[in-house]
Amino acid sequence: MNPSEIQAMMLKIFHESDKNLIHLPDENIDIPILEEPVMGIASADDPLFAELKKPEVIGPNWMAPQEWLPSAKSVIVFFFPYSEEIRSRAAASKEYINEAWKYGYPAGSALSKEMNIALLEELKTAGMEVNSPIGDPRFSSSSVSVKIGEEDGLHFTPTWSTRHAAFIAGLGTFGIHRHMITEKGCCGAITTLIVDAELTPTERTYTDLYENCIHCGLCIQRCPAEAISFDNLRNLKMCRDWGGYLRENYGGGGCGKCMVAVPCEHANPAVPK
Repeated sequence: MNPSEIQAMMLKIFHESDKNLIHLPDENIDIPILEEPVMGIASADDPLFAELKKPEVIGPNWMAPQEWLPSAKSVIVFFFPYSEEIRSRAAASKEYINEAWKYGYPAGSALSKEMNIALLEELKTAGMEVNSPIGDPRFSSSSVSVKIGEEDGLHFTPTWSTRHAAFIAGLGTFGIHRHMITEKGCCGAITTLIVDAELTPTERTYTDLYENCIHCGLCIQRCPAEAISFDNLRNLKMCRDWGGYLRENYGGGGCGKCMVAVPCEHANPAVPK
C-alpha cells in the first residue's frame, strides 16, 4: 500500500461520515465542522524523533514510534482544518466564545479522532500492524512548572505529541502561538497513526522550527489572556488558566482566538501568493 492509497482511504471515510455537521442553537442551522484533511508521512527511524526525548523539547516521558509499536516503520499524520463556517464566525465574534466555536471546536477534535480510528481499523483489515498513540492506554500528559520570562509557566511532557509528529512528517512548522502552521493553516485538529509499512516520507520543505510563521504579531494582539509574546511564545499556564475560566463561565469550547483572523488561519503565510 502506498501513501496515495492511504490518503484516498481517509478521504473516503471523511466524505462518507454523517457526523460532520454541528447544530448552532442560536442560529438554528447546521454547519460543517471539518474540511478534507492533508496528510504527511515520516519514517519511524527519522533522527528528529530521538530529539524529542531531550528535556528542552518534550522530555524522557516521550515514547518513540517503536515503543508504541515494535514493528514501526512509518508515522502517518493528518491535519483536519476547521470549516470556513466555524472559522469565520469565530473570527468575527467579539465575545470570548461564540456558539460555532463552543460547539464546533470540541466536536472537530472528537470527529478527527473517530475518523483516525476508522482508518486504523481499515489498515488492520488490509494486513498492517497499526497503533494510535493518543488512543493507547499508555498515553499520558504531565507538566512541570517553569519560568517564562518573568511569568510562571508550564512545560508539558506528554508520552506522544501530534504537533511534533506533524513537523517531522513535513506538514508544517510551529508559530509563535505554538500551533502547527500547515499549508491549510493552523486552525485544525491533528491525528497520528504508527504503522509497520515502509512508506515514502513526505519531504520537509523547511529547516527552521518557526519557518512558516511570519511574526506578524496578530496572535499576540488577539490573545485575551495576554499569554503570547515574541520573546516567550505562548505561556501555556496562562493559556490553560484562561481556558479554565472559559469552561467555568461559558460552558466550554476553548478559546482559539489566536487561530482565527490571523494570516496563518487557513494558509501558510510564508508562501508567496
